[in-house]
This record gives sequence, structure tokens and C-alpha cells, in this order.
Amino acid sequence: MNNLLADADICVKCGLCLPHCPTYTQTQNENESPRGRIALIQAWAGRHLDTSKKLIEHIDNCLLCRSCERVCPAVVPYGRLINNFREQIREERDATLSVSLLKKVSHNKTAARLAQSGLRLYQTTRLQKIARSLNLPGLLRLDKVDRLLPDYHEPTALAPHYPATTEIRGNVGLFIGCMGALLDHQTVNAAIKVLTAAGFNVSVPERQGCCGALDLHDGDKGTYDRLAATNCGAFADNNLDAIVTIASGCGSQMQEYQQTEFAGKVVDISQFLIKSGCNLSEQLLPLTASVCLHTPCSLKNVMREEQGALKLLQQIPDIKISPLPATVQCCGSAGSYMLDHPQMADALLGELLTAALTQPPEYLLSSNIGCALHIAAGLRERGITLEVLHPITLIARQLK
Repeated sequence: MNNLLADADICVKCGLCLPHCPTYTQTQNENESPRGRIALIQAWAGRHLDTSKKLIEHIDNCLLCRSCERVCPAVVPYGRLINNFREQIREERDATLSVSLLKKVSHNKTAARLAQSGLRLYQTTRLQKIARSLNLPGLLRLDKVDRLLPDYHEPTALAPHYPATTEIRGNVGLFIGCMGALLDHQTVNAAIKVLTAAGFNVSVPERQGCCGALDLHDGDKGTYDRLAATNCGAFADNNLDAIVTIASGCGSQMQEYQQTEFAGKVVDISQFLIKSGCNLSEQLLPLTASVCLHTPCSLKNVMREEQGALKLLQQIPDIKISPLPATVQCCGSAGSYMLDHPQMADALLGELLTAALTQPPEYLLSSNIGCALHIAAGLRERGITLEVLHPITLIARQLK
């Protein structure tokens, strides 16, 4: 309680956060704003407000995009405040089936392998078509998971080490997380290809696992701490110059690990290549195409590394890059948010797609797997054929 009050009391209720909050912008409800949520937590921690379903709903409606933190003049640790509150009322919150399954797959490598096999069976036979025709995903309350599934591709086994293919510049560890190998193998392979072409030896520790963000945001700090310890142990090699991430949702969480030696090495892959002084322009084929660049909230508001992807893409000759307008807020993905709050998630996604498709690009790029899956699903639902890629995947495709 004392920690909650200490953090909440920093807020001076100035309201500068309001126009930057996606849920407040959508609802114009003070309870759905950072200032309002802080006031609710403040009242609860001060024992002026009882725990109730309505209170929990207002807090859980938060996307944790942390746009408010970026503009807050008082530097309120809003993300920490929300996570700590959820930890204290964890027993009062209801876990959904979708999120429970997602956590089980993300935590257990055996479960992940079974999910891989199940995904193969579901998508390479008529099973998916039959299930959708019978609305089985909807009846099982898994329709929001089903919509996110990309086309199945057979994964390739990862080696623990990949040597640089040019003059060696350093050694990095590649964090692929719990979903990379399952749902985003092309980004994993692209990252290895680009990093080795840029002169880096790449380690891919087998022991690494989920970053723990799902658990922390669900109020389960004990599991989060265990997962953090596992990843710190997996990347304990002192020879690593950096721990490179290909999903900003994971990277932003790992930069906040209590193990500061580990956290200080975590960096987004695009930002890492730019900060390392890598100029790949001579190695890249021209691409006469327009791309729309989406910057995930976790990359922009937490990692503060949003310029890396843009600068890296600018090394591709002839490319035309159009970042989304600054008025576009969170895409609505937000980890498991799109599963638990589909109405708000879809409303936010609709605004993003409207802006992105004003002048339809040939590629839409995002540096976070959750955002990419959510955006791709929205495009499919609208009957729009547009490839959604990680920026590093497009770079890998253009390597000579």
C-alpha cells in the first residue's frame, strides 16, 4: 500500500497526459485516463475506496502503452504503479481462457512444441476451414486467438551460434522470446542473417524463454521474477556486447529487469545496428517501393529507440518511407490486451489502418510481433492484401 501511495502521490493531476491516452481519447471518461486511474488507485490504497469489479475494469482497460509517462512533467512511474496495483488485487481478477493458454505455451517448451504441431495440423489440413465454418473458435472463446494466426511455415532448427560472415565487429546474444520460433520464424532468421552480414557473431541460447511481460501485467510478479532470472542466466556470457531483441514488447520489459548488468545490454536490433555504426547501403539492393512504418508504443515510450528502424531502412536505395502520423496512437495490441479487450483494440486498430491506407503502401512494417499480428489480422478482416513485416526482414530480403 505504501509503495502505491508513494508513486500515486507524485501525480499533480495536471492533465497533460489526457490527450496522449488512447482509452481517454476514445471514451472521454476521466476514469479511463492516466490521471483518473491514478486517483482511483490512490483512493483504494488510502482505504477510501473498496475493491470492486468496476474499479478493476477501469485499471484493466489501460493498455500500458505508457504514452503518459513520456509526457509527464512530474515523471510519475505509471507503468510500475499499474503493475503493483494488479499484483495486490491479483486474486480478485479473472483470467481469460485465451491468456491462460498463451501463458502456458510461452512458459513451457514442451507446450510450445505441442502448439507448433497443433498449428501445423490446424493450418495445413482442412481442419481450420471446417472449424471456422462451424464457428468452433467462437464457441470455445478462442476466436480472437484464431484471427491472429499467420500462415503456417515449417520452422527451422536454430543453432546455438552463428559466426559473422564479414569482418568481425563484436558478439551479440539474440533474444527470440517465447513466440519468435512459433509465430515469427522469418524475423528470427532475418535477424541472424543481417547481424552476421554486419560482422557480428550471434549467440542464440537455448535456455532463454518468455520475457515475463504477460505475467507482470497480470499481477504475477513471482513468475515474472523467475523468468527474468532464467533469461539473465541464459545470457550470462560476459563476452556479449549486447542482447539484441526483435520484439520491442520483450525488449522494453527486459530493460526494466532488476538485474541491471543484463538490462543495460538489452537493445532493439535496428537501434543496435545504427548505434554500432553499421552502414549496409553498399550491401543492399535497391527497392522501388513505398513502406508505412509503424512504431510500437514499447519502442517509442519505454525503450525510447524509435529512430533506429527509420535510419536503418533509409539505407535501402530508392525506398520511400512514410511513418504513421503522430496523431495515431496505440494500435490496440498491447500484449494480451487485444484478446481481453477486443472492442477497444479494434477501435484503435481501425484508426491506425485508416491513416496507413490513406496512400496504400506496398509494405507495412512494425518492430513488435504482437502489433504485427494484430495489424495483419485487421487487414485480412478488411479484405486488404498487404504484407506486414519486421523492418529487419525487409533489410534481410534486400541483402545482395
